[in-house]
Amino acid sequence: MDKDGKNLIAALTKIKSTYEAAIVKDGGAGTTSLIRSKKLIAILHEYIKAELVSAGVAPAKIFPPLGHNSPEIKMAGFLKEKDQDVSVLPENPKPEEILEGVLAGETDKLGKPIMSKSLCINIRSQLSSLSKNFDTLFERTFAEPLNLHLRTPELVMGELYMVPLYAYDSDAIERKAIEFREKLPIKYIPAFQELNSRISVKGAEHKYERVCLLIVDFRGKEPKVISSTEDLIKEGFIEKSEGKRYEIEGLTISSFIEDLLKIYEQRHGSTKALK
Repeated sequence: MDKDGKNLIAALTKIKSTYEAAIVKDGGAGTTSLIRSKKLIAILHEYIKAELVSAGVAPAKIFPPLGHNSPEIKMAGFLKEKDQDVSVLPENPKPEEILEGVLAGETDKLGKPIMSKSLCINIRSQLSSLSKNFDTLFERTFAEPLNLHLRTPELVMGELYMVPLYAYDSDAIERKAIEFREKLPIKYIPAFQELNSRISVKGAEHKYERVCLLIVDFRGKEPKVISSTEDLIKEGFIEKSEGKRYEIEGLTISSFIEDLLKIYEQRHGSTKALK
């Protein structure tokens, strides 16, 4: 995270104001249109790309480039190809034939050796209906690293998932009103803990090298990031005795990019190829 957190708060404030403006103007139709346009999530994409640059990654190595939403890099896994939200490539793609998995015989436009030494980050968010379709959404989150790691276990993968501390009320949205109702289901924390911190290239293919569960309280004028287990206790989400079970320090955004680059350096010997 940027040193004083101002860039993150600025990005979250923009998300809040853009989303709430869509609610007031067009209600549910407005928020649906906004989400489908990907303009809301693009705010987080740009924040992450800027953080990579601040950490020393060369802008020319980042795809899509800063300020753009294309081209996304398509990575071929064991089961299917998937566009990655943000990718950092060590060198230019070298297309080759896929030799294993369901896609055997097809062309990999990136190339397995390049993909193996790349870093990719996927970014998602959910602002309402936090319990609805949780299992389906989580299964999809679980399957993505499994698909790619089965073919390229050396690939460094990150996942940023933004959720509100209190969800925007879906019924109020239909009335073009801004209200908060649903409390973040606490099961999100242990669920994402299970997908976090893949260090070794041997096994645990379903895990990301680093997951960030970005929990944000959007109720105030300025969004507030929940950055510690103590914050959850103060908010009354968990009891002090439950702190260990619902510890979020390893899931916060504070060292998200730094941790990914450290794991990359440990795995590939250096981050020089990304700079």
